[in-house]
Amino acid sequence: MILTQLKEFADTQMTLPPVMYSEQKIRWLIDLNLDGTLIGKFVPWGGDTKANKRGEPIVVPFVGRTVGVKPKLLADSIEYVLGVSRPESKPERVAECHQQFKALLQKCLEITQEPKLNAVRLFLTNWHPDQLSDYLPTGFKIDKFDPSENATFRVDGVIIADARAQITSIEQFWADYTSGSDNAEKEPAPIMTCLITGELSEVAQRMPVLIKGLIGGQPSGTALVSANSDPFTSYGLKNSLSSPISRDAAEKFAKALNHLLADSSSRLYVGSTAYVFWTRQKTDFNPIDFLDDPDSEAVKNLLESPLSGTQVYRDTDDQFYALSLSASMARSVVRDWLETTIPHVRENLKQWFIHQKMVDGYGVEGRPLKIYTLAASVYRDPSKEMQPTVPTVLIRHALNGARLPDDLLVKLVRRNRAEQDITYPRAALIKLILISQGKLNMNDMDSLNPNPQLEGVDNAAYHCGRLLAELEAIQRAAQGNTNATLVDRYYGSASSTPAKAFAPLMRGVQNHLSNLRKKSPGIYKLCDQRLEEIMLNFPEKSFPKTLTMGHQAIFALGYYHQRAANRAAIDKAKADKAAKTAAI
Repeated sequence: MILTQLKEFADTQMTLPPVMYSEQKIRWLIDLNLDGTLIGKFVPWGGDTKANKRGEPIVVPFVGRTVGVKPKLLADSIEYVLGVSRPESKPERVAECHQQFKALLQKCLEITQEPKLNAVRLFLTNWHPDQLSDYLPTGFKIDKFDPSENATFRVDGVIIADARAQITSIEQFWADYTSGSDNAEKEPAPIMTCLITGELSEVAQRMPVLIKGLIGGQPSGTALVSANSDPFTSYGLKNSLSSPISRDAAEKFAKALNHLLADSSSRLYVGSTAYVFWTRQKTDFNPIDFLDDPDSEAVKNLLESPLSGTQVYRDTDDQFYALSLSASMARSVVRDWLETTIPHVRENLKQWFIHQKMVDGYGVEGRPLKIYTLAASVYRDPSKEMQPTVPTVLIRHALNGARLPDDLLVKLVRRNRAEQDITYPRAALIKLILISQGKLNMNDMDSLNPNPQLEGVDNAAYHCGRLLAELEAIQRAAQGNTNATLVDRYYGSASSTPAKAFAPLMRGVQNHLSNLRKKSPGIYKLCDQRLEEIMLNFPEKSFPKTLTMGHQAIFALGYYHQRAANRAAIDKAKADKAAKTAAI
């Protein structure tokens, strides 16, 4: 279970704060003496830079909340700490928030008997929100004061909410309180078998820590385990009880996931989807380097590394994990997860780059492509249309060699027809899909192959694509650049019903060849030779009547390869001519 591996990551590779402590930005410090008197004015903390405009981050007691009143111990928003309302807040609700904040403080004081807490209690006993303007720093305008910002207390020089203060009694109180064992107002936590630890224990009715950093999710975070509608509940178990997890395990897996999402070396965003990667033991291997923006030299080194697919993988040292997530309002959506080994991932990344090898549109060896470029090639406007399914299946294939689905091929074929064009990323992706499906031996299809290892309709489809590209080249040679080429008019029909489409095209090309023979004999001879070579694959001009989606994909490769080869030949001829001129 992937949550078990996340908890293990938290236990073995993270320095965890005290139970139910989390990093929060604190904008205001309230400096107190031990007798509860204020030292000077409220102290603004941070806020001088864009990154810190909400304050300085410190690790303090934390609890997730939505619409209900739920105070955090010692460090919270101004509305909770001081009872000062925002303009849009309801005064009676803010008063309740402040009252519960003080009640929580009183309870902590009674149990811990911590003297510094008594200083806070004394200050709040004498505090009234109307006093705010008297305690703001000199020159600070009250209309700039934001009650949604967080505040905490510094007593006798110590920020008592800060985990670095290491006040064990307060930490233990908060751990007990948030678990329910020291909170009489809560219903007793159910005793169930935790899905992560496998132990019988108290389980969380709601996930204690929300997941941050998912695109489209609520700013406060999203719940990874939640069921509050009847269709999603089971045996009457609501909220998080449908997947029972102990509070400690839930906190750890969420903190591990948040840690991975916050670190660019372990997280990759593609469209609206986030992907996180980690290993059981620390390693220098990082697949993001190859998936996000692959460097040609790094890819070359990977391909030349000695690892082979037959190597025996070690099950303990080389474990590799990946998780794909997106957000739906207040919930995290798991799109995919993967458990494998680092050697297995390395070998599949090798194949990933080998199989996507393709010349660019001008016949030059193309650059390695990143996941986003390949996924975006499927869409007209990827910024608006990209769905999580496409990058997710691509990443699974890159890391685990999983078969790429037919519907992805269908999307590419339709995109080609809509644009009457095949781009370098789409050509590379078509090749990747066909190889993954094991339908064809495509290893000799990096560039134009007059004799591919194809049979039957597959072979005919490839050469039909080549033929269309050659007819287009002949038209350009005879007429120059035109507003609309024959590809603009015939790509869709030529790729789906070639017998019907090529009949008029083959009649029309004779006029172009006749014109070329008169004005450019050299070009005519070259075009005629290429056309004759392609037509040898169609005895008596027997073009297929129809091509399936799979065959249309092969057609696209034939068209792309021939067009790239033609462009490369033109560029070479120009370069040779320029070299001869320079030598004279």
